[in-house]
Amino acid sequence: MTSAERVNAERDLPGTFGERLRTLRTARGLTQRDLAGEGLSSSYLSRLESGQRTPTPKVVEQLATRLGVSADSFAGLGSGARATGGSFLAGCARVVDHLLAGRIESALEVLDGMRGELRDPEAKWLCEYAAAACSGRLGRTKDVFERLSEAENLFRVVPTSARAVALTLQTAAARELGRTREAIDLGLHAVAEADALGSATDFPGEHAVLLRVRARTTLAAAYNAVGRFADALEASQQATALTAEWVVQRPGKDPVADELTVVSHWMLAVTLARQGKLEAAGGELGTALVPPIESIGTELWCRVRLAVVSLFLEFGVPSSEAPDLLLNEVSEVRYAAKGQLEAQVFTLRAELALRAGNIKAALDSAEAALQSGVLGTVDRIRTLMTVVKVSTDLGLEERRLSALDELLAHLDTADPEEVRPALLKEVAALSVRTLRNHHGRS
Repeated sequence: MTSAERVNAERDLPGTFGERLRTLRTARGLTQRDLAGEGLSSSYLSRLESGQRTPTPKVVEQLATRLGVSADSFAGLGSGARATGGSFLAGCARVVDHLLAGRIESALEVLDGMRGELRDPEAKWLCEYAAAACSGRLGRTKDVFERLSEAENLFRVVPTSARAVALTLQTAAARELGRTREAIDLGLHAVAEADALGSATDFPGEHAVLLRVRARTTLAAAYNAVGRFADALEASQQATALTAEWVVQRPGKDPVADELTVVSHWMLAVTLARQGKLEAAGGELGTALVPPIESIGTELWCRVRLAVVSLFLEFGVPSSEAPDLLLNEVSEVRYAAKGQLEAQVFTLRAELALRAGNIKAALDSAEAALQSGVLGTVDRIRTLMTVVKVSTDLGLEERRLSALDELLAHLDTADPEEVRPALLKEVAALSVRTLRNHHGRS
């Protein structure tokens, strides 16, 4: 084989190490027994090819020598990967630029264009995870779940931390899709993977504790969704205990401690609220509101304030700050942003206005949320329901009918997995109620 032929052959090697090993071995007419030798048994080679074992650098060098290829190419770092390395880095830079400019859809398009060009499994995983995260910001929950499900075949060749991160996001997506049993299984797996990092000496402690806490809060949310409140409380309390332990270890100002405080106490508040312990839930929310925006970042700072308003509306959880003032704070911070947070502010304002009997303000806020164009499937359906209710009360017949048509059309095109039966019942009841009100006025 000439040098040029060897370069082309190595460029076309499959993605995982096991697949590369099998391809090179069979291309040379060798059995696993033929390839085995000093320090390498045929059973060990079998496990390498199946992905059950990961080779050490020394093993890679031994096998590369026996198969007549460069160790870099064999490990997935050679000519084939380098051929696309420059475009991969350039693509990553474009993705970052789009995200910083708020162009999530554009970032997703770049990521999808990069996926087919990558051979390195860790680069593939990173690309798939980033695409799933972008889809999540766009409210495409099913897309998130499907992307991460496709990435599961890479789990054997990516680090434990990558598996923990992906499983945690996949747990949240499964819960939002109503796949609660699957969400709990994924959540338990995420906790196990994250806990494995707790004792690792070669992994940053702050990253490990963040993954452990986030895995538990996501699992607690899945437990809450099926009414397993005792399990949810245990997972939430484990998260706050890990947070307290970290805070003791890192006295003074620490962004990681602040982020842990928000995430863990927020979820504990949700769990307590679902158990009817409203005063205790309010206390936990008060703790979650303390960390400053400079420490935890704009996104988390805004989201926890929206969560306080949501818990007030849904359960009556007391708040140390008035809900409308919290929404004003978020609006002031996010005034230039055109994203989901802005849309959620309008949605919550509509609900607060309805509760206060200010139906005209409720309609204005609901319409603003719809015009944002970034509401997820369920949020859009609920906001359209608000428009239908308020239009009926205001006697705006034309808007009532157009909103109802839009609502039914959205239900018809929405993925069934994203629309739970309970929500369908609410829509049906609303349709009947507004029809009766219309006939009563006629």
